[in-house]
Amino acid sequence: MKITEQQLQTLRSLHCERLSCNEDNLRLVDLFFNSKGEGLVNTLQNEAYSEDEDNLTAYYLVKHENGDILFFFSLKCGLLYDQFLDTRQLALIKELTKKLDEMVSDESIHPEEMELVMAVREKLRTRKGITKADLERLPKRGNTIFEDLEKELNDNISRVGQTFSGIELSHFCANELTDSLWDSFGFPQKRGSIIFWQFVVPIVQRIVQLVGCQYLFLFAADVSEDEKLVSHYIDDMNFRIPDDLATTKPVYDFACKFMCQEVKLLKAGRQAFFDNFNPDEV
Repeated sequence: MKITEQQLQTLRSLHCERLSCNEDNLRLVDLFFNSKGEGLVNTLQNEAYSEDEDNLTAYYLVKHENGDILFFFSLKCGLLYDQFLDTRQLALIKELTKKLDEMVSDESIHPEEMELVMAVREKLRTRKGITKADLERLPKRGNTIFEDLEKELNDNISRVGQTFSGIELSHFCANELTDSLWDSFGFPQKRGSIIFWQFVVPIVQRIVQLVGCQYLFLFAADVSEDEKLVSHYIDDMNFRIPDDLATTKPVYDFACKFMCQEVKLLKAGRQAFFDNFNPDEV
């Protein structure tokens, strides 16, 4: 059943604003908490304001009329591509990770060299990626993997089959301190779904009025056995796990699921969501 006028009024009473447009938000973000998204909250409270000011990433707060932050999300530009020609690079990175793990237990490596090995391995683990300079400083010991990767990094152009313009939904997180306030609205749909269709999608639609964009995408950090978060993105927000597309990302935990959907389908998806917002009456 379609969303009611009263429910629409409640949604319209909520306010979505850029983080850095209001200095009070520097204080308000300290009242944001999410038990499963500690890293996301840390970013919001320590790095997001300056990144938003510098337009590196656009952070948005969804706020109640009393000023409480209910949710935050962020958007930034990205690029997708046909992944057919990227398999060699992925294989090299996986081989490098394995080789670094072996070197950590190699007692013949000098302590100073070991510090470099540990540092590069940590950069991979913490999503920071690696540079050509990192590889040049590592002890080679006849390992051709380093030479192969240096050759890849010497080429400033990644050759792929085809590229596609995209927007990344980088952060997407609810404030658990406002759970009771959100529950008081009595909405039958999940908070994330409502925030996505009510606030995220209209911003993306405004962006594509100015620049070309084919896909909206995200990385789902879902470590649950039943992949509950991934299912939520698929069932309630129309994302899919593509088998024909890839995107760039510093090498890190391979458990993150790359998901996307076509921007041209967002309008129909939003309409369908609000047309079926309430359970059908029996």
